[in-house]
Amino acid sequence: MLYRSAVMILVAFWLAGCATLGPRIEGQTDAVAWKATDLKLEQRGPRNLWYYSFELLIRESRGLAVTFNEIETTIYQPGTMPWTGRFPGSWKLDARDQFRIPLFSTLSCGFSFDFCGGPTVPIPLWRVVMRGTDERGQAVSAVIDLSLPPDPPAVPESTSKSVRAITLVPAKR
Repeated sequence: MLYRSAVMILVAFWLAGCATLGPRIEGQTDAVAWKATDLKLEQRGPRNLWYYSFELLIRESRGLAVTFNEIETTIYQPGTMPWTGRFPGSWKLDARDQFRIPLFSTLSCGFSFDFCGGPTVPIPLWRVVMRGTDERGQAVSAVIDLSLPPDPPAVPESTSKSVRAITLVPAKR
């Protein structure tokens, strides 16, 4: 009986983990709600160069203005090494306001990769960490984990381009 209960618990955890393996393009942290919009996958240049772009909408959700002073992005893509960029700056987000962060990744597939074309392009997984302080001086950290769909839908006519964009500039070394 104990063995059966343990197996059922393990199966439940496994099913819960599998449920999170699909695309994840929106969510909420303690301080912000977020959503990936305007997803676009296109081939550029040589036959095996793919470009995946999207807009990450960030909306303050607690009713307290926050100023982010660092945004860190990490891209994980099957078959490649992770890449991390750290961007210092000052991005103010008033209470209930929003901004968007234009993001993209490229993937160049070798000629021997049959799986690298169209909807079978290895999709990027993103982690975006935003650090700053709220209007009361309290530290704020928002960790956003995205899993983009391998074959994004067509960009709608009404897009997130009407939301103000911020620019990420790499830190000087």
